[in-house]
Amino acid sequence: MKKLLFIIMIAVAFFACEQDDYLVDGGLSDPNVNMSTMAYLKQHPQLDTFAILIERAGLADEVDGESTVFVANNLSVNNYLDEVLTELRKEDPQATYTINDIPVDTLQKYMGAYVFDTKITRDDMSKEGQVYTAVNGEQRRISLEPVLSGEIAYGNNLTIAPEYVYYTYKYGTSWDDWDNLKDDTKIIVRTSNLISTNGVIHVLQGSHTLFDYEGE
Repeated sequence: MKKLLFIIMIAVAFFACEQDDYLVDGGLSDPNVNMSTMAYLKQHPQLDTFAILIERAGLADEVDGESTVFVANNLSVNNYLDEVLTELRKEDPQATYTINDIPVDTLQKYMGAYVFDTKITRDDMSKEGQVYTAVNGEQRRISLEPVLSGEIAYGNNLTIAPEYVYYTYKYGTSWDDWDNLKDDTKIIVRTSNLISTNGVIHVLQGSHTLFDYEGE
């Protein structure tokens, strides 16, 4: 009986360790992707559509220069296609719309908002953020902000609030306060600080809609 009890205790302890494995710090991961930014985007199954749009916009050289790219993943692109299609089907219920239907001039106008001709890493960011001008002339505020209690449910497992990178659009003539948004749109970066052989890659969360587009 004692032997059986001992085996059960060992099994429970092993299961508990497995359950909490995600809490164990395995050390710093290697942020280097060991290829150019465009090469990385093209080979990634969730980022390859963004690479196609970058090429159609004529921005591949800028992206493979000394740059920083905030990447909208395939879900973000699909969000945009769905929004446009919803609008089109108000006029034509049989309408279709794919990435091949996005006009080149639209891509040339807006895709550059995701590309900056300087390297922006987490070390360059602050809580209040800094405003950078993208290659299409639009401004974005890039910040590194702590996630306050209650915003994301971590329970009691973390003693220090994690910090997330944010990519913020301005609406109106002035920026909202970083901690009191009224009109601006703040988008969380789900994967930050990937280092390519030429620049920096940050991947936006999938709930973002390409170009921050909203149908009328």
